[in-house]
Amino acid sequence: MQLTWQPPEYSHPHEKITYRVYHKPMKAEKFNKIETRVSWLRMGNLKPSSQHILYVEAVGEKATSMPSETLVAWTDPALPAFVDPPTVHPADNVPEGGSMTILCLALGNPAPTISLYVGGHLVRQDTSRHMVTVIHNVTADMEHVSCYADNGYGVPMQATRKVNICYPPKIQAAGITVASVGNEVELRCMVDSKPKPKTIFWRDHDGRIPVIEGGNYHIMQRTNESRPNFYTMVLRINKLQASDVGDYFCHAENPFGSTTIPVSVRIRNTPALNHNVTECCAQMNVSMACRSACSYYVDIDAIADKPECIVEFDKLMRCAADGSDHRTCCADSNVPRKCLNWCRGEPVRSKEICSLQYARTIVGCFESNRDRLPGPPENIAVSVVSDSEVVIRWDPPTKNPNVVDGYRIFYHEATVIGNDMTASETMTGGGGVNAAALEPTLLNGNATSMQMGGNANATTFSSSEVRRIDVKETSVNIDGLKKDVLYELVVKAGNTFGASVLTEPIKFTLGEHHVTSATTSYSNAVGTISGIVASILAVLLAAAAIIFYRRHRANGKAATGVAFENPTYTRGLEQVQLPTVTSALTHTNGNFSRSSGNSSQAPSTMTTTTTTTNTTPASAMCQRPAMSTKVGTAIVGGGGGGFANKTSKPDGLDAHTQCNEVKPSIYEELKLGQEGAGFKKLVP
Repeated sequence: MQLTWQPPEYSHPHEKITYRVYHKPMKAEKFNKIETRVSWLRMGNLKPSSQHILYVEAVGEKATSMPSETLVAWTDPALPAFVDPPTVHPADNVPEGGSMTILCLALGNPAPTISLYVGGHLVRQDTSRHMVTVIHNVTADMEHVSCYADNGYGVPMQATRKVNICYPPKIQAAGITVASVGNEVELRCMVDSKPKPKTIFWRDHDGRIPVIEGGNYHIMQRTNESRPNFYTMVLRINKLQASDVGDYFCHAENPFGSTTIPVSVRIRNTPALNHNVTECCAQMNVSMACRSACSYYVDIDAIADKPECIVEFDKLMRCAADGSDHRTCCADSNVPRKCLNWCRGEPVRSKEICSLQYARTIVGCFESNRDRLPGPPENIAVSVVSDSEVVIRWDPPTKNPNVVDGYRIFYHEATVIGNDMTASETMTGGGGVNAAALEPTLLNGNATSMQMGGNANATTFSSSEVRRIDVKETSVNIDGLKKDVLYELVVKAGNTFGASVLTEPIKFTLGEHHVTSATTSYSNAVGTISGIVASILAVLLAAAAIIFYRRHRANGKAATGVAFENPTYTRGLEQVQLPTVTSALTHTNGNFSRSSGNSSQAPSTMTTTTTTTNTTPASAMCQRPAMSTKVGTAIVGGGGGGFANKTSKPDGLDAHTQCNEVKPSIYEELKLGQEGAGFKKLVP
């Protein structure tokens, strides 16, 4: 509220006069006094729609005047802010990169504060009832303009208008599409345009040769529902032919401009891969009736009516996997866990169920990932740096080396050198270690793609710890290794889509700065061959003993001249018994002592020996052999050519037991055989 008055009518011109203004709200008891030297006064912070009483007094050097007339005044009522929608010029279309003028109008008492927002960002703010702003270099994200007004009373108000900002087409497209002859190919171009563009595919941009709808070509334009300004140009080639190979051009045009982008179609070179699949089926001994499936990839339709080919599916899937691990794709396609091994070329148990229900899905993953998944690394080599460090090097895979994002290395302690147990015996269940066993199993039936972090992670495997290292190069240094420990190592390549299968495991030790490399299959083969050779030698020695016995018995009969029908004639003279075959498997830390006639000891390490001995005469004394190890097992030949297992006694329990030979009765001889050979009993 502002109050003005006139000076006193009667006063000296040179007299200094001050003024006292008395005011109070209508319902207040006391007046407020304000002094001023000018003839006006502005009072603030008054309540809206309130009534006030005011009067003025003049104060001179000699006296004070009488009060002026009393005024009763009202303050204006408060009105909340009100804002109109912004006015934009030009009103219809604003070209991108141009300028636009925005007017904001607001009402309210007191005067509101107006804020202008363009594209969600505050551009200008002023306390006024109208505000004009010019925006230069307009961009496509400035399509929303808002005016906001607030004067402290009521609810602030906002009004928004959408500006139609137009721009020429912008095209994004894949540069080159690779496909095989006869495949269906789709060429796609993403167009961002406002307003809606006119589109066309050209074979020759300069000559303006269009691609015509019909025949082998189908042309479509799709609209993105979530983003109305985006359009998809699609050219579908139903069956790719050699004449379709080449460059195409996506062309889009609207009133504000035009854009043209080239796309290309190339034929995939597939003869080498087709030859590899066919050759793999031959190497895996796939039956001739089922080799019709060995085409570009496994053709399920070719053997769909041949139930006898179910047993060949393990081999077919191994060839079709082509050294890659497709379990990520299979798991995403809901292939069950029991069939996931086929996705990396490993055998499964439920061949019938997997082949009938999931074979097509698995082969579909092989086909979709044939250009995205790498093969296994090759030529793994180990170089010893010190007693605790080695360098592992390998070559990139032959299959899709350009898609490799990194490599994953698994290694673990197979066994300690100097122990009598081999690497295969260290693992649970015995036998060789499968390379796939070194890899952590799938969780919940899903396979994950590789994420190259560069950190070493460990996964528990049986009683040994499997360590994992991720690298992007083709070599890695492994430190912190132990001396005289046999390590086993495998490598695989991978990317965001999946990984290859594991390489064949290599074994190395740092005991004498040398590296020993051997695959598990080789170790298994050596063990099998060694067992076969030992068995053949045992059979030959046993046959030689039998022949020696028969010849010796024939010579004895000729010398005495006794008839075969008289079995008891030479009972006292017969001292030859069947030969005894003794086989012992000894431990490196403990030696077995064998006694046959005279007692002797023969230590051996992980070997099998076969010996032939003759028993002592009937009047000889027999002793039980003493064992030097705490627990052991020996196989001792019994009478009649049978074998019985005897468990050794603990240390300190060695016994010397005297045995007496008891002659069989005549009834036992007539019932069991003649000449008393092999039927005498040893009774302690």
